[in-house]
Amino acid sequence: MLKKIGKKLLNNWWLKLFSLVAAFLLWLVVMNIDDPEEQWTVYNIPVKLVNTDVLADEDMVYEILDKTDVVRSVTIIAPKSVKDELSSSDIIAEADFSNLTVTNTVEIRFYSLRYNDKITSITGSTEILKLNIEEKKTKRLVLEVQTTGEVADGHIINSVTPNQNRIEVSGPASVISQIAEAIVHVDVTDSTSDISTNADVKLYDADGKEIATDRLNMNITTALVKVEILDTKTVPVVYTAVGTPAEGYLFTGEITGVPERIVIAGTTENLANVNRIVVPEDLLNITGQTGNLLQSVNIAEYLPEGTILADDSFNGKILVTVHIEEEYEKTLNIAASHIQIEGVPEGYTVQLSEEAIVYTIRVKGLRADVDAIDAANLYGTIDVADFTEDKGWSEPVPGIYETDVEIVLPADITIEGRLEAYIEIIKLEEVE
Repeated sequence: MLKKIGKKLLNNWWLKLFSLVAAFLLWLVVMNIDDPEEQWTVYNIPVKLVNTDVLADEDMVYEILDKTDVVRSVTIIAPKSVKDELSSSDIIAEADFSNLTVTNTVEIRFYSLRYNDKITSITGSTEILKLNIEEKKTKRLVLEVQTTGEVADGHIINSVTPNQNRIEVSGPASVISQIAEAIVHVDVTDSTSDISTNADVKLYDADGKEIATDRLNMNITTALVKVEILDTKTVPVVYTAVGTPAEGYLFTGEITGVPERIVIAGTTENLANVNRIVVPEDLLNITGQTGNLLQSVNIAEYLPEGTILADDSFNGKILVTVHIEEEYEKTLNIAASHIQIEGVPEGYTVQLSEEAIVYTIRVKGLRADVDAIDAANLYGTIDVADFTEDKGWSEPVPGIYETDVEIVLPADITIEGRLEAYIEIIKLEEVE
């Protein structure tokens, strides 16, 4: 039975084989006619980067050159049925950094997320990812704050404070080596009150040119900055001296300081009751001085609480001069007619008993004050009532006596010695 079946199968075997091949070819033709291959192009496919940590592990960083991380066009050949199902998002361009070459390039592999096994070919206009690879460096810098513009008149900036004062930047050594400073800028134009704002951190080279940060990693990119703005006020400085100059010298009463007025700053409340700055008198002791006292005073130490010096260029040092000059003496003549007698009790008459026309006195004081005295306007006074009391009398006793003459002089002018004159006391009853 088996022999009969085998004989039938082998009978005309070549004809049967031909029929099988023809059927297969016919199937291929039919399939090709029903689902023909087509070619199409997708554009701007980004290159997927994988295994980039192989560089990070070596403390290296990379930069993609010539925009090779985007393939401008990718051509696909596949059956029409596959094409109809695919979109550009299915097409992947991949660069595996594990395959990095000594020339710093990585081959780009193309594939589809779907139906990849049915695609005849995928090719791209760019097949190599080009890299610039450098050693990774890190730099730490002090974060500076710079203000731009000017605050409103009558105000100053007291302090500028960022919430962080240091920054750490890492990236390619060639870029890191160029960084000279990290700065945040705050605009204070016409401001009259405190400012609190977030400002971008910018990096600059030694020439002040801004450095792009797209290849750098920064631990902070912004900083919160607070700017304290204070009111200002111009006030005089007041001085007082203590002590007495050496004998023969006088304090003129003049104390000068340079500058005479200072500008202080503070809150509106702190400045409201400040109208002057007083220097403690014990700082200007003129005891024993024979010439001007020169004293440097740090006025910043005597500012009212809550105020500061407003001018950054002024260090607070004021040169104070207490003016001392040598005592000046001068002889003056007082006409006898200018000596007046007063306090004469009823029943008495009192008169000068000598025939002097003028009386001479010697005065001393500051030169300007002494020179200002006009002898023609000097008057002396003899008070009989005081003279009687000094003598211990209950009433004047007739006779000729020597007594003091009181001279009215400007303040700070003294008479050297005493001015004395003789008077004659006469009781009127005796005259009759």
